[in-house]
Amino acid sequence: KQWYQRRVRGPAINTLRDYKDVFVEAGKKAVKQPIKTCIYTTLAVTGGVVSYYAPTEADFRASSLRHHHRLILISERIRNKNSEQFIDATRKLEREGRLSFASLGLISVVYESYIDPDTREFGKVFMKPRLAEYLDRIVDVGFLGEWYYMSRAMVDYDINDEEFV
Repeated sequence: KQWYQRRVRGPAINTLRDYKDVFVEAGKKAVKQPIKTCIYTTLAVTGGVVSYYAPTEADFRASSLRHHHRLILISERIRNKNSEQFIDATRKLEREGRLSFASLGLISVVYESYIDPDTREFGKVFMKPRLAEYLDRIVDVGFLGEWYYMSRAMVDYDINDEEFV
């Protein structure tokens, strides 16, 4: 019982007192500076909502597959070539295991890794790409549950521009 008092209960009570003091001080500052408090609260809530709805790797794979199925359902004669090229390139990278995913909190990024999955450890040790190379390798950017490059590529996916030329 003494162990519990000394190791668990004491530090827990001290932590609760510290948090109580922090919240009391924050409340006093909020009354003194209401506009600043509103701005900070709005930014914190917005950041929380945006990070909550940031798409995941599974969302990207599902979206890619869904758009691929949409393209398959229509005739090749009326498919938009840009849509078809984007989805085909993405699916190829996915099959080869060369798509990498990074969640940056507010946004998610899917990028092409030049490293073969079988030699991934070798690549981590000997290949250190620069930031400019990373920017060239970005396949898609996700924000608020939507993949923007993919969505942009799929606009008018069922209209072949070359058909009307």
